Amino acid sequence: MRTLQNRYVVVNGDLKSSRKLKDRAEVQEELKNALRIVNRRFGEEIPAKFVVVGGDSFQGMLSSPKYLFDIYYVFFENISHQFYLGIGIGGISTGLSENVGEIDGEAFHKASEALEMAKRKNMWIVYKSEREIEGVVTCLLNFMADVMWSWTKRQREIVTYYRKVKNEKSSVTLEEVAESIGIKKQTLSKILKRCKYKLLKEAEDTFVDFISQEWLTDGYKPKMADKGKMVK
Repeated sequence: MRTLQNRYVVVNGDLKSSRKLKDRAEVQEELKNALRIVNRRFGEEIPAKFVVVGGDSFQGMLSSPKYLFDIYYVFFENISHQFYLGIGIGGISTGLSENVGEIDGEAFHKASEALEMAKRKNMWIVYKSEREIEGVVTCLLNFMADVMWSWTKRQREIVTYYRKVKNEKSSVTLEEVAESIGIKKQTLSKILKRCKYKLLKEAEDTFVDFISQEWLTDGYKPKMADKGKMVK
């Protein structure tokens, strides 16, 4: 199988109806903090750092889509206000730079189109690439985000903490996590069930497995134009 080269992942984000926020400055600080965490935690996967653009929007570039949902969790955990995401997959037409504003190309154009579609259709996330499977990926990502944004503040705190601990040490037990939070094992179990965490984790694992395979191979054919010609 042939490895595809010169492809990057551009992530564009925008806070929903941010100009109407009474605590806009506070939410902007949350956004800045979330971007700092992402840049620090996933630095090796980030050719161009995530930065604030235009006050309430943000942008960054990844070398692969492997950690897309880990990064989404960082945003979700640290930004109290809802946000749109547009994800674009493709090449670049300029040289690489740590300053994302100095780079341009297909990946950036797709990310911009994806973000505009997310806003227009009021979707959490839109994923755009040269593959026909992009619609399925978008649906899966929106299902996952919709489940997450249905949680209460307390549920969000507990579930994101549980996920973080399990990722760091998979052998940790439900009882141990519950004890560290200061709640009963049964209570934690009920919260995870109400939040559909098992289903969400299965969807996340499926997304990571699929997107990693799709990224490394050319097993999925490019989109076809009306007369059977490949779209370049």
